[in-house]
Amino acid sequence: MSNQTETDSEEDVEIALRVLSRGFIDLHQSVRAGEIVDPYSLPQTMGDGMRMLSRLCVKAGAEDLGDSIHSLSDIARRLPVGEWGIPQFCAPFRFAEAKLLTAEPVAPTEECRALASKGGADGILEGVHHLQLREIVQRVRSQSRLQIYSVLRERIVRRPVYERRELSGFLEDEGIVAADEVMRQWSVDIPLGALRRNGSFAICGNCGGLLYPHRDTNRFPDGRCKIGPCREEAPSSTAGQIVEDVAGWRVFKDDILAYWVGPGLAEIRLYDELRRGGVDVQLYPRDDAADVGRTSELGIDVKSYACPRLLGDTLSERLGGLTTFDERYVAIPDAIVNRRPGYLEDLRYAYRGSTSVVFGKVSEIAARILG
Repeated sequence: MSNQTETDSEEDVEIALRVLSRGFIDLHQSVRAGEIVDPYSLPQTMGDGMRMLSRLCVKAGAEDLGDSIHSLSDIARRLPVGEWGIPQFCAPFRFAEAKLLTAEPVAPTEECRALASKGGADGILEGVHHLQLREIVQRVRSQSRLQIYSVLRERIVRRPVYERRELSGFLEDEGIVAADEVMRQWSVDIPLGALRRNGSFAICGNCGGLLYPHRDTNRFPDGRCKIGPCREEAPSSTAGQIVEDVAGWRVFKDDILAYWVGPGLAEIRLYDELRRGGVDVQLYPRDDAADVGRTSELGIDVKSYACPRLLGDTLSERLGGLTTFDERYVAIPDAIVNRRPGYLEDLRYAYRGSTSVVFGKVSEIAARILG
């Protein structure tokens, strides 16, 4: 009887976390639509998740994190759930290391989307952008249609800050003028917060995003990048370009930065390294069947989950387009593996799928493929 009670309790905790994750996603969608966060009029899933969280807090005698959406969002963007001070979320809870919100720009993480959808995250948020790109691809009459998706995704990741005329010229040269309008819809004018006192702004030399003026001018004389994976690669942000006149310049919206640009940095690094080594690979091949790949021979997905058990659980349920390749790899950014001992071992243990996959750090997989 005791074991059954413990199992039910673990299931209740996981259900609460999944509902809360769904709530964060619904809340983010409403904010994207222009709604103001009203604590008294939250999406139903957010309210349900917060009530379930409050019950866990009361049972444990912990601070009630479900009492304030603002306090909850703040801790969710800073800490994994196991460090929220709620005993039920702490290890050995299998998803204790999961982080629900990105620190900057604030948005639901890939882990949050996986928890909310039990692994089938394609239909949430990011899927909207995938669908819009695919609609553009279908409207272009060209033999290189299958490459257009890759061209547009790569352009966004490499150049998250852009000048309108230059981008329009690029799209015209590539024969995909149809994408001009959606690229404009996905971006905004350079925010006032990124401007220096003289009206200029700085572009990050590592990722191409914006650098925001920071009060600690000794550490960040050029400003500080807000894209989390970039700061892991280059903690001391430096400017690659200073733009004096803001007119005509735009930056992609926060959800694009969070879902494509941030995770895309490791994808681009891997792609560039393999190409330099003479391996003929493509970014986002066959309409995003993998992050990096070649025909049906080789497919690599780069995953930036902080929690290896959640990643293993998600991949066990759904490998997606990776199953269509002969050689299958899941690459984890080196920084994530290096800061968490035993990450790859726990990931391999948690993966229960019937399809064989090679797991490793981005650098290890690159070295293995290059021979």
